[in-house]
Amino acid sequence: MTNTSKFITFVLGAGASFEVGMPTGYELKAKIESSLSFRLEDFRRLGGGDDQLRDALLQLSQRRGAEITPSDHLSAAKLIKTGMPQAPSIDNFIDSHRSNAKVAEVGKLAIASEILKAERASKLHVNPDRIHNRLNAGVVADTWFNAFFQLLTLNAQEKDLPERLKHVQVITFNYDRTLEHYLFHSIQNYYGCSPARAADILTNLTVFHPYGKVGSLPWQNSGMAVPFGGDMHSSALIQVSTLLRTFTEGTSESESQINTIRSAVFEAEILTFLGFAYHELNLELLFGAARDSPIRHSKQVYGTAMGISESNKKAIASELANLGRYDTSQIFLRRELSAAQLLPEYSRTLRIPSAA
Repeated sequence: MTNTSKFITFVLGAGASFEVGMPTGYELKAKIESSLSFRLEDFRRLGGGDDQLRDALLQLSQRRGAEITPSDHLSAAKLIKTGMPQAPSIDNFIDSHRSNAKVAEVGKLAIASEILKAERASKLHVNPDRIHNRLNAGVVADTWFNAFFQLLTLNAQEKDLPERLKHVQVITFNYDRTLEHYLFHSIQNYYGCSPARAADILTNLTVFHPYGKVGSLPWQNSGMAVPFGGDMHSSALIQVSTLLRTFTEGTSESESQINTIRSAVFEAEILTFLGFAYHELNLELLFGAARDSPIRHSKQVYGTAMGISESNKKAIASELANLGRYDTSQIFLRRELSAAQLLPEYSRTLRIPSAA
């Protein structure tokens, strides 16, 4: 009989979405730097940078009752642009300027614009203008998305999926909706079910976005609906950008799901990090302060650590052990494995429980 009490929490970083063509944190910084490269041209007209963002910034500064001028937003845009090469990430930069509301506003606009463009260019995009166009499962067969789907569906009929999904929780630090979009289409493709049935099945999967996301997908029927890779006009982009959160907002008990997220981390039998960089701010968001409790020898942690030095990997493992009260012998961080490789490597351990 399968142990149905166990549940697994997956924590996703930019490296996870990168496998389907989304930008890494470094690439997102570079794209934002380019998109905010505005300049004054003849007759003091604003040029350069991204056309959509330029229109959005001008619209923001012309809002009725706004106590700001175009120069306020342009100054924030210039500050972000010049600071991107030095910043660990756009999130860190915004947090470093948390007393400057314009930086957060412009930064969120730039993030929303780039994430939606990246969704459109990703391997997962489905052309909405073609009603019979479907997700090409073959182009993502070598990604962790496919390995994750195989874990979910191993020896499972369609009717088994709702119960299985209840044993999985996902915390994604990405603003995109790649996982939700992929699962929605993959369930239809694999089981031959209707979009409505796939959407109903996925109501059993808990996905947290601590820093928000660029809208809900239309089939989710919640919040502001934004098609995957939607091409938004400037006013809609402004609305989407308000759905994103800074680090301070993401850890505010009144504005976020921080307590529920930390419960999902601490109560998980298995915690799995995929494409995660283990930035200190994000670890603080996940765990909070170190707890004064006994070592939890039964808990296990798995994670990718590509691009992280051996010495830093050891330091991260020690930090995880301290924050989560793990036995260090139960923490497995692999520098040589991508997210797509980690899941098959530990597929038996990471097997999703089924109903008895």
